[in-house]
Amino acid sequence: MREAVAEGFYPFSKDELDKFVGKLLSDAKVKTSSGIVGAVVPHAGYVYSGSVAAHVFGALAKFDVVVVLGTNHTGVGERVAVSPEDWETVLGVVECDSEVGNAIVKGCEVAHFDELAHMYEHSIEVQLPFLQKVLGDFKLVAISVSSDLNSGNYEALGEAVRDAVKGKRALVIASSDFTHFGAMYGFAPVDKDEAQWVQKTDKEIIDAVLDFRVDDVIELSRASTVCGYAPMAVLLSAVRGAKGRLVKYGTSYDVSKSKDAIVGYAGIVFEK
Repeated sequence: MREAVAEGFYPFSKDELDKFVGKLLSDAKVKTSSGIVGAVVPHAGYVYSGSVAAHVFGALAKFDVVVVLGTNHTGVGERVAVSPEDWETVLGVVECDSEVGNAIVKGCEVAHFDELAHMYEHSIEVQLPFLQKVLGDFKLVAISVSSDLNSGNYEALGEAVRDAVKGKRALVIASSDFTHFGAMYGFAPVDKDEAQWVQKTDKEIIDAVLDFRVDDVIELSRASTVCGYAPMAVLLSAVRGAKGRLVKYGTSYDVSKSKDAIVGYAGIVFEK
């Protein structure tokens, strides 16, 4: 059992978390779309990125299995680490879909079962309370993806995911924040109009995501400190043929008004 570790990103009280996520979803006021097959969702603290996330999760219909592609911030474990465990949050336990997980590992030579990469990583965990609240009963495949693979590896993993969920009601999520600007991140290429610069920079990357320009997504993301370009590259392979749309964008500056640390958040859905 993989236990929750991302305390501080969201409330660790069941009642408080349930109410907080419920309010975020209620405030989003989005309509359900039965055609959604993939999404890009931020993984920051809910107080900063929860509204953006809610605009994605609030649009979801019913799914049997959700594949969440997470960022490996810790650098430990396999470069493509498929979790073999059930996952627990304060809202309950999400069962691992071992059938789909096995198919992905068998279908992609860079994918391996490994729990070490997931032990202290928050990027997948923070998606789960929203999914639990919206979907109720579903199975999970959690995959941590490192940023040091080439685009061919990302494409192969995406194809393995697509093949593994064929015939199922499946959703593929890429967990990613966008530009990390400011002294805290050692990245401050401008000294005025910082929030506007982050928005403009993120728009270029978002446009590349929507256009399925994987090489541009990787190149632009590396230049502007986007942490989840590896999951996004895999997602674009997995949902090839779908049409993407931006449902909401925001930054931490909208909440904190601090220029010392500005992070961009994009909520994107892909529909067949």
